[in-house]
Amino acid sequence: MEQHATLSRMHRSWLARHERRTLTWLAARLPAWTTSDHLTLLGLAGALLCGVSYAACVLWPQMLWFACAGLVLNWFGDSLDGSLARFRGIERPRYGFFVDHCADVVSQLFVFLGLGLSPYMRFDMACVALLSYWLAALYTFIRALATKVFQISYFGIGPTEIRLGLLAYSLVLAVVDPFVLTTPIGKFAPIDSFVLVTFVAVFVMFLSAVHGEARRLAVLEPLPRRAMERGRAG
Repeated sequence: MEQHATLSRMHRSWLARHERRTLTWLAARLPAWTTSDHLTLLGLAGALLCGVSYAACVLWPQMLWFACAGLVLNWFGDSLDGSLARFRGIERPRYGFFVDHCADVVSQLFVFLGLGLSPYMRFDMACVALLSYWLAALYTFIRALATKVFQISYFGIGPTEIRLGLLAYSLVLAVVDPFVLTTPIGKFAPIDSFVLVTFVAVFVMFLSAVHGEARRLAVLEPLPRRAMERGRAG
Protein backbone atom coordinates (compact mmCIF):
# COMPACT_ATOMS: atom_id res chain seq x y z
CA MET A 1 0.00 0.00 0.00
CA GLU A 2 1.55 3.30 -1.10
CA GLN A 3 0.90 6.36 1.07
CA HIS A 4 0.04 9.63 -0.69
CA ALA A 5 -0.83 13.03 0.69
CA THR A 6 -4.55 12.39 0.48
CA LEU A 7 -5.12 8.70 -0.31
CA SER A 8 -3.63 5.29 0.38
CA ARG A 9 -3.16 3.55 -2.95
CA MET A 10 -3.90 -0.20 -2.79
CA HIS A 11 -2.82 -2.26 -5.79
CA ARG A 12 -2.82 -6.06 -5.37
CA SER A 13 -3.50 -7.39 -8.84
CA TRP A 14 -1.94 -10.60 -10.11
CA LEU A 15 0.75 -8.72 -12.01
CA ALA A 16 1.22 -5.75 -9.66
CA ARG A 17 4.58 -6.77 -8.19
CA HIS A 18 6.19 -7.56 -11.55
CA GLU A 19 4.60 -4.51 -13.17
CA ARG A 20 5.91 -2.22 -10.43
CA ARG A 21 9.47 -3.45 -10.96
CA THR A 22 9.12 -3.03 -14.74
CA LEU A 23 7.75 0.50 -14.41
CA THR A 24 10.55 1.53 -12.04
CA TRP A 25 13.11 0.14 -14.50
CA LEU A 26 11.51 2.07 -17.36
CA ALA A 27 11.19 5.29 -15.35
CA ALA A 28 14.92 5.21 -14.58
CA ARG A 29 15.71 5.05 -18.30
CA LEU A 30 13.38 7.67 -19.72
CA PRO A 31 14.99 10.84 -21.14
CA ALA A 32 15.11 13.81 -18.76
CA TRP A 33 12.81 15.87 -21.00
CA THR A 34 9.98 13.33 -20.62
CA THR A 35 7.29 14.42 -18.16
CA SER A 36 4.31 12.69 -16.60
CA ASP A 37 2.01 14.86 -18.70
CA HIS A 38 3.73 13.61 -21.87
CA LEU A 39 3.06 10.04 -20.77
CA THR A 40 -0.59 10.78 -19.92
CA LEU A 41 -1.06 12.21 -23.43
CA LEU A 42 0.70 9.17 -24.90
CA GLY A 43 -1.72 6.91 -23.03
CA LEU A 44 -4.67 8.87 -24.43
CA ALA A 45 -3.21 8.71 -27.93
CA GLY A 46 -2.75 4.95 -27.56
CA ALA A 47 -6.40 4.52 -26.53
CA LEU A 48 -7.53 6.64 -29.50
CA LEU A 49 -5.37 4.60 -31.88
CA CYS A 50 -6.82 1.42 -30.39
CA GLY A 51 -10.44 2.55 -30.74
CA VAL A 52 -10.06 3.92 -34.26
CA SER A 53 -8.23 0.77 -35.34
CA TYR A 54 -10.95 -1.50 -33.95
CA ALA A 55 -13.59 0.50 -35.83
CA ALA A 56 -11.49 0.45 -39.02
CA CYS A 57 -11.47 -3.35 -38.97
CA VAL A 58 -14.83 -3.11 -40.74
CA LEU A 59 -12.84 -2.03 -43.81
CA TRP A 60 -9.53 -3.83 -43.21
CA PRO A 61 -9.21 -6.58 -40.57
CA GLN A 62 -5.43 -6.12 -40.41
CA MET A 63 -6.08 -2.95 -38.40
CA LEU A 64 -6.28 -5.30 -35.42
CA TRP A 65 -2.50 -5.11 -35.22
CA PHE A 66 -2.71 -1.34 -34.82
CA ALA A 67 -5.36 -1.83 -32.12
CA CYS A 68 -2.90 -4.06 -30.26
CA ALA A 69 -0.18 -1.42 -30.62
CA GLY A 70 -2.61 1.16 -29.24
CA LEU A 71 -3.28 -1.00 -26.17
CA VAL A 72 0.46 -1.30 -25.52
CA LEU A 73 0.95 2.47 -25.87
CA ASN A 74 -2.00 3.09 -23.57
CA TRP A 75 -0.50 0.80 -20.93
CA PHE A 76 2.92 2.44 -21.29
CA GLY A 77 1.64 5.99 -20.92
CA ASP A 78 -1.09 5.42 -18.38
CA SER A 79 0.93 3.15 -16.10
CA LEU A 80 4.18 5.06 -16.28
CA ASP A 81 3.04 8.65 -15.72
CA GLY A 82 2.59 8.26 -11.97
CA SER A 83 5.59 5.94 -11.67
CA LEU A 84 7.82 8.55 -13.29
CA ALA A 85 6.62 11.26 -10.91
CA ARG A 86 7.23 9.04 -7.88
CA PHE A 87 10.65 7.94 -9.16
CA ARG A 88 11.75 11.57 -9.61
CA GLY A 89 10.14 12.71 -6.36
CA ILE A 90 7.98 15.32 -8.10
CA GLU A 91 4.49 14.00 -7.25
CA ARG A 92 1.55 16.38 -7.41
CA PRO A 93 -1.08 14.14 -5.77
CA ARG A 94 -4.23 16.19 -6.43
CA TYR A 95 -3.26 17.33 -9.93
CA GLY A 96 -1.96 13.90 -10.91
CA PHE A 97 -5.01 12.09 -9.54
CA PHE A 98 -7.40 14.43 -11.32
CA VAL A 99 -5.67 14.46 -14.72
CA ASP A 100 -4.79 10.75 -14.73
CA HIS A 101 -8.27 9.48 -13.94
CA CYS A 102 -10.03 11.93 -16.25
CA ALA A 103 -7.73 10.63 -18.99
CA ASP A 104 -8.65 7.07 -17.97
CA VAL A 105 -12.38 7.79 -18.43
CA VAL A 106 -11.79 9.15 -21.95
CA SER A 107 -9.42 6.29 -22.81
CA GLN A 108 -12.00 3.70 -21.79
CA LEU A 109 -14.57 5.48 -23.94
CA PHE A 110 -12.27 5.37 -26.98
CA VAL A 111 -11.45 1.67 -26.60
CA PHE A 112 -14.93 0.29 -25.92
CA LEU A 113 -16.74 2.45 -28.48
CA GLY A 114 -14.14 1.37 -31.03
CA LEU A 115 -14.81 -2.25 -30.14
CA GLY A 116 -18.54 -1.65 -30.49
CA LEU A 117 -18.04 -0.24 -33.98
CA SER A 118 -15.84 -3.16 -34.99
CA PRO A 119 -17.10 -6.41 -36.53
CA TYR A 120 -15.99 -8.30 -33.42
CA MET A 121 -18.39 -7.02 -30.76
CA ARG A 122 -21.99 -5.86 -30.61
CA PHE A 123 -22.32 -2.14 -29.97
CA ASP A 124 -24.79 -2.66 -27.13
CA MET A 125 -22.44 -5.15 -25.48
CA ALA A 126 -19.55 -2.69 -25.83
CA CYS A 127 -21.68 -0.13 -23.97
CA VAL A 128 -22.45 -2.74 -21.30
CA ALA A 129 -18.71 -3.45 -20.97
CA LEU A 130 -18.03 0.26 -20.57
CA LEU A 131 -20.81 0.50 -17.98
CA SER A 132 -19.28 -2.41 -16.05
CA TYR A 133 -15.90 -0.68 -16.02
CA TRP A 134 -17.36 2.64 -14.96
CA LEU A 135 -19.52 1.02 -12.27
CA ALA A 136 -16.41 -0.46 -10.66
CA ALA A 137 -14.59 2.86 -11.07
CA LEU A 138 -17.42 4.85 -9.49
CA TYR A 139 -17.45 2.53 -6.49
CA THR A 140 -13.68 2.97 -6.19
CA PHE A 141 -13.89 6.77 -6.29
CA ILE A 142 -16.84 7.01 -3.86
CA ARG A 143 -15.19 4.59 -1.44
CA ALA A 144 -11.90 6.50 -1.70
CA LEU A 145 -13.67 9.72 -0.72
CA ALA A 146 -15.27 8.03 2.30
CA THR A 147 -12.33 5.91 3.48
CA LYS A 148 -9.20 7.58 2.00
CA VAL A 149 -8.24 4.24 0.43
CA PHE A 150 -7.98 4.05 -3.36
CA GLN A 151 -8.24 0.41 -4.43
CA ILE A 152 -7.03 -0.19 -7.99
CA SER A 153 -7.68 -3.93 -8.35
CA TYR A 154 -10.39 -6.36 -7.29
CA PHE A 155 -10.02 -10.15 -7.08
CA GLY A 156 -6.55 -9.79 -8.59
CA ILE A 157 -7.82 -7.95 -11.67
CA GLY A 158 -6.77 -4.39 -12.45
CA PRO A 159 -6.45 -2.21 -15.56
CA THR A 160 -3.34 -4.05 -16.77
CA GLU A 161 -5.03 -7.45 -16.60
CA ILE A 162 -8.01 -6.07 -18.53
CA ARG A 163 -5.71 -4.66 -21.21
CA LEU A 164 -3.94 -8.02 -21.46
CA GLY A 165 -7.28 -9.76 -21.90
CA LEU A 166 -8.22 -7.41 -24.75
CA LEU A 167 -4.76 -7.82 -26.26
CA ALA A 168 -5.00 -11.61 -26.17
CA TYR A 169 -8.50 -11.53 -27.69
CA SER A 170 -7.32 -9.19 -30.45
CA LEU A 171 -4.30 -11.35 -31.27
CA VAL A 172 -6.53 -14.42 -31.54
CA LEU A 173 -8.89 -12.54 -33.89
CA ALA A 174 -5.91 -11.48 -36.00
CA VAL A 175 -5.11 -15.10 -36.86
CA VAL A 176 -8.46 -16.90 -36.45
CA ASP A 177 -11.79 -16.09 -38.07
CA PRO A 178 -14.26 -14.81 -35.46
CA PHE A 179 -16.92 -17.24 -34.27
CA VAL A 180 -20.46 -15.85 -34.14
CA LEU A 181 -23.50 -17.62 -32.71
CA THR A 182 -26.95 -16.73 -34.07
CA THR A 183 -29.57 -16.43 -31.32
CA PRO A 184 -33.22 -15.25 -31.19
CA ILE A 185 -31.97 -11.82 -30.07
CA GLY A 186 -29.28 -11.49 -32.70
CA LYS A 187 -25.70 -12.59 -33.32
CA PHE A 188 -23.37 -13.07 -30.36
CA ALA A 189 -19.60 -13.41 -30.43
CA PRO A 190 -17.90 -15.12 -27.47
CA ILE A 191 -16.85 -11.73 -26.07
CA ASP A 192 -20.48 -10.56 -26.12
CA SER A 193 -21.58 -13.44 -23.92
CA PHE A 194 -18.57 -12.90 -21.65
CA VAL A 195 -19.41 -9.21 -21.25
CA LEU A 196 -23.03 -9.98 -20.40
CA VAL A 197 -22.02 -12.45 -17.69
CA THR A 198 -19.35 -10.05 -16.42
CA PHE A 199 -21.84 -7.20 -16.11
CA VAL A 200 -24.19 -9.32 -14.00
CA ALA A 201 -21.28 -10.40 -11.78
CA VAL A 202 -19.97 -6.82 -11.44
CA PHE A 203 -23.43 -5.50 -10.57
CA VAL A 204 -23.98 -8.18 -7.90
CA MET A 205 -20.51 -7.56 -6.45
CA PHE A 206 -21.17 -3.81 -6.51
CA LEU A 207 -24.34 -4.23 -4.44
CA SER A 208 -22.58 -6.61 -2.06
CA ALA A 209 -19.57 -4.32 -1.67
CA VAL A 210 -21.77 -1.27 -1.05
CA HIS A 211 -23.74 -3.15 1.61
CA GLY A 212 -20.61 -4.44 3.33
CA GLU A 213 -18.79 -1.09 3.26
CA ALA A 214 -21.88 0.78 4.48
CA ARG A 215 -22.20 -1.60 7.45
CA ARG A 216 -18.49 -1.22 8.27
CA LEU A 217 -18.69 2.57 8.12
CA ALA A 218 -21.85 2.56 10.24
CA VAL A 219 -19.90 0.77 13.01
CA LEU A 220 -16.95 3.16 12.68
CA GLU A 221 -19.24 6.19 12.60
CA PRO A 222 -22.24 5.47 14.86
CA LEU A 223 -25.13 7.85 15.35
CA PRO A 224 -24.49 10.56 17.97
CA ARG A 225 -26.04 9.81 21.36
CA ARG A 226 -28.51 12.69 21.03
CA ALA A 227 -29.88 11.36 17.75
CA MET A 228 -30.32 7.90 19.30
CA GLU A 229 -32.17 9.37 22.27
CA ARG A 230 -34.48 11.39 20.00
CA GLY A 231 -35.19 8.22 18.01
CA ARG A 232 -36.21 6.35 21.15
CA ALA A 233 -38.38 9.26 22.30
CA GLY A 234 -40.18 9.35 18.95
